[in-house]
Amino acid sequence: MSSRPSTEVLVPLYNESAIVCRVHSEFVQFSANHPQFKITFIDDGSSDDTVAVLRELLVGQNRNGALRLIVAPHNAGKADAIALGVAQSTTDKVLFIDGDLAYSLDHLDALESALDHAPVAIGSRAVAGGVKSRRLLRGLSGGSYNLLMRLVLGLHFRDTQAGLKGFRRDAARALFARRRRQGFGFDAELLFVAKRLNLGVVEIPAAVSPDHSALGSNVRILRDSVSMFLGLLAIRFDALRGRYR
Repeated sequence: MSSRPSTEVLVPLYNESAIVCRVHSEFVQFSANHPQFKITFIDDGSSDDTVAVLRELLVGQNRNGALRLIVAPHNAGKADAIALGVAQSTTDKVLFIDGDLAYSLDHLDALESALDHAPVAIGSRAVAGGVKSRRLLRGLSGGSYNLLMRLVLGLHFRDTQAGLKGFRRDAARALFARRRRQGFGFDAELLFVAKRLNLGVVEIPAAVSPDHSALGSNVRILRDSVSMFLGLLAIRFDALRGRYR
């Protein structure tokens, strides 16, 4: 009899019907070689047939029950989808990785191991061994955002936005219980709260897959840059109001 999984991987999905079969296939292969991991797909209220396709796949190719699906009642954004998974997790460690396969699943081993040394671990494309996206505009936007994040929030991280993070269970619950942001700023907010709670954070190298780098960006630089900056200010104001205690 296999032991209880010690780590849960949350995989947020939204309107990914074009790639959900490939996503499922990669996680099936990963799960077969990693019995200590439980995989939880979280559909964020998709309007396409992502849920229908994934349900059929799970019935046919999930013999050991290591993969499961949570369906959010409506589209509320990636942050809420991950929070839904955190609230239901019972494992010692909980990780999340972008559902569009921007990062290879090999990162999950390093992320899990890093949690043996700190309660929070994050993937970083800016540390030694990391590889940034080749999309120039997104790269420039990310660099500006991290500079503003340092100035406004006092965080020293050079990359907070990689969709690759992990937490010990108690840390995950403490951080997500205090979360207020739903958009781009939720990653920075979690790290800001971690700092206020004196939770150590370790960074691991994150490499964006070449195939994903070649895709077009859906980030609208001017509009989203303003939104990101206002989000950082909102975190600072919430802190001044004592909302992260």
